[in-house]
Amino acid sequence: MSNLSGYDSEVVGFESVTRNKSSESDNGTQTSEFAEVGASSQTNLSVDSGCNVTPEDLNATESVLRQYPPPGLNEFLRRVVPAMMDQLNQNDKEIIDNSSDSDDEELVSAKLFQEIEVKTEHRLGSGDHQSPCVLSLSWSSAGNSLAVSIGYTHHENWCEHDGLIRIFTVKRTAGDKLVQALDITEKNCVSVVQYHPSVAALLAYATTSGEVVICNLRNSLDYHEGAQLTSPSGCHGSKRVSALLWADQSLANIFLTMQIKNTGKRRGAADQILFSSGSDGTINVWQVNSSSKVFENVVSYAVNGSRKLATPDITCFDFIKSYPLRPSDDKVADDVFVVGTKSGALYLCRAKSCRQIAGSNVLDPVYEVLEGHSTCILEVAFSLQRPGVFASVSIGSELKVYDMNQAAPLKVLCLDVPISSMCWLPNNPSVVVLGLAADPQRKHSLAVYNVCSGRTLPVDGFAGEGTVTSLSVNQSGSCRIAAGDSASIVRVWDLPSRKIRLSSEDLEF
Repeated sequence: MSNLSGYDSEVVGFESVTRNKSSESDNGTQTSEFAEVGASSQTNLSVDSGCNVTPEDLNATESVLRQYPPPGLNEFLRRVVPAMMDQLNQNDKEIIDNSSDSDDEELVSAKLFQEIEVKTEHRLGSGDHQSPCVLSLSWSSAGNSLAVSIGYTHHENWCEHDGLIRIFTVKRTAGDKLVQALDITEKNCVSVVQYHPSVAALLAYATTSGEVVICNLRNSLDYHEGAQLTSPSGCHGSKRVSALLWADQSLANIFLTMQIKNTGKRRGAADQILFSSGSDGTINVWQVNSSSKVFENVVSYAVNGSRKLATPDITCFDFIKSYPLRPSDDKVADDVFVVGTKSGALYLCRAKSCRQIAGSNVLDPVYEVLEGHSTCILEVAFSLQRPGVFASVSIGSELKVYDMNQAAPLKVLCLDVPISSMCWLPNNPSVVVLGLAADPQRKHSLAVYNVCSGRTLPVDGFAGEGTVTSLSVNQSGSCRIAAGDSASIVRVWDLPSRKIRLSSEDLEF
């Protein structure tokens, strides 16, 4: 304390202030003289500017004033101003309603764009009393075409039904509605259809008998069976193909390079990579080119093939999404994919680092077994915005969110509604839309969930009572959702997804 007291006494001295007293008086005199000169100059300028216009000058321009306003201006303002004021009032109201300061969450309403009853002119069955339903849906890359597969979900031994794919396209003459444009028939039920994500005319589909087919629909009016390419017979053990997936450009380059090393053939400019999974536990990688009539197998994977375990029944799979513009610290492996099974097991796989199964060219891609579900996994999908994050849903109404870097899930949601399908919403990194199964307690077909907070988002308008058997979200342009049900009815909704408000806490996994 003694040192602190001495420091204070040295700073608070008054001698230095009194020494400069005379100099401060001189500075005050100079400031006063400067202020008087500036004030006098400003006063003179204001008086001069006030004398620029006289009443005589106004009377002299009276002939000019008679021409004002210009002819037609008043009529133009009477027509434009009321509409402009209404628009400004509406914008002010929207800003107030969308303000983040409001405690009440805004109710987002989905608008039913179209309801399509997919009628078939011929019977698809073979003597049984089942009713056909929508097995699969897929939007084209441009969002102006929708492929719908109609068939049966249950078969006692093998499929004896005829398959049907109906293509609907948007016609301007029909009020921009979806209109039936083409039918594709098959000898077995078509279990899955999948448009190419960037080539609008390229459609792939697969059957319950293990066939994978490529169709070029560039000119649908002249479409014929010769425009199809079919996979070699016997793939997937002639069992049901459960899922299809087109590779994006970066993922396709990995497998096309692999094919060049294995065969020595040059790749074509229009070569594409297609993945197919079957209930026999295999995933096939296909090199396809509709122009050059190329349909070749690049590599085959057998999940758990190198282990002495039962062959899993694969129900779904998905590859990680590529992020070429992310910083190097945020980069993730580009060959990772996850596989869901009928037993509820989840397998994390690598396309490059695999174990070869003895006595064959088939590879086992599994490198980690995750904590999966206790019931059949219906869908698994990587996030479109979060690298390495994916979600899975099971038939037991359980939704889990995983990070590929850890075996345990990040989130586990036990939902109070029966689930039948799932899709991520575009432009919303933590929001999924769920297709619901039939339940007498509810009157809607879809539900929108925030997987981070585990809450249902207030979205209205998804009216429907049947079981949603297939779901597809258009990823280009506006958010348009198509849902097919057990009564062969397809409903298409427009969802204003950008109006869904999320806080910072809602985006933390």
